[in-house]
Amino acid sequence: MVPRPRLVCAPLRHVSPRAAFSARPFVPRGSDADASTDAAAAASDVLVRLVAAGGSSLEADLDRLFPALSHGLVASTLRALTDRGVPAERYFAWASLRRGFSPSAHAHNLLVENAGKLADYPAMSRALALMSERRLSLTDRAFAFLAPSGSSRSSCVEDSARAVLRVVEDVGGPCRASGVFSLVKALASTGEFDAAVMVIEETRRMARYYNVLVAARCKAGDFVGAREVFDEMRKTGCDPDANTWNYLLGCLLKNGRLAEACGLVESMEKSKTGEVPNSLTYEVLTYHACKAGRMDSATQFLDQMFLENLTPRVTMHSAFIKGYFYAGRIEDAHKYVNDMSTRARHSTNRNYSLLAKLLLKSGKTIDAGRVLHELTEKGLRPDHSAYVKVAKDLHKMGRGDLASELKLMFKRFSVQADNGRWCV
Repeated sequence: MVPRPRLVCAPLRHVSPRAAFSARPFVPRGSDADASTDAAAAASDVLVRLVAAGGSSLEADLDRLFPALSHGLVASTLRALTDRGVPAERYFAWASLRRGFSPSAHAHNLLVENAGKLADYPAMSRALALMSERRLSLTDRAFAFLAPSGSSRSSCVEDSARAVLRVVEDVGGPCRASGVFSLVKALASTGEFDAAVMVIEETRRMARYYNVLVAARCKAGDFVGAREVFDEMRKTGCDPDANTWNYLLGCLLKNGRLAEACGLVESMEKSKTGEVPNSLTYEVLTYHACKAGRMDSATQFLDQMFLENLTPRVTMHSAFIKGYFYAGRIEDAHKYVNDMSTRARHSTNRNYSLLAKLLLKSGKTIDAGRVLHELTEKGLRPDHSAYVKVAKDLHKMGRGDLASELKLMFKRFSVQADNGRWCV
């Protein structure tokens, strides 16, 4: 009789390569989700029609028809009011007075957007003052109305941005800093760079503001435009910071311009900021090296980080594990997580759990169990979701003995937690 494998350390077997570096987002399905969405849309439609009609009995009608509110309903109603050009200030005031309900920061931003869409700057001023009073931050959603439509021109957008900036400056308070930043971000995200530069020039030339422009240019793959912003920063006496450099580096690597990326790294090392290369720089380099299958180069970057006493983030370890795994080098992926258990102990749990999930997904359930078993032998608790999935699959394949063995190991940590001796 051939002995059945136990959950002990053994070489991990080969898996066929698969090109993937990100997981699909979860999409809700089913009639329950559809029914909930339909009900919320219907309720929002009723609210919009009531608010649009106005009248002296509006608040009483709202009280009667909507005894309870949710943040989702309020947000969807505010968006619908803005889309239909209906002022939302009265509705927002009613919602704010509802017992047991307080509008979220997101709802406050939607109220600002509503006033902006209607060019009602007194209403915007009141909304901003309310946010400052409640110490809430503005986001770029508040200025989404500045996105140019088919008939609007950049000059019109710039005029609107200037009017908004005056309101933000007049209100001042805690909202000002987040307001200027979010205004720049909203304009840059829609390609209105001249308007965004105008805001920066009329407020304060800060690397934080310029970085928004650099990031937007890089996201669009426009390295030339990003470099122009970089050069403009230096000309105006605003020194680029680590984020500026890293945005440029990521843009070059993403577009396969490796020689220029290497030259940029050399420029970083010669820069006077003293902030670069930093841990994020090495993470960007490592991620792209792993994605390209250049694991030896990635390892060199990692070693350099440790030499400079920089701590790799969990995302960097994930890039290594996935890089080895999808290249079919499973033993190297296993060796990596084992080596990092001593060099970067804080990430050991996640590293082992990730490898176990990858093995399980590729159909190597027993190997996944071995990895989790090895983790528990180090005195560390596996990720709960990984443990549950592996145990279930072991049962399904008729290996209840191995599932029980894994369960006993996992149960030990529950006992330790009860005794206040939790290991992580």
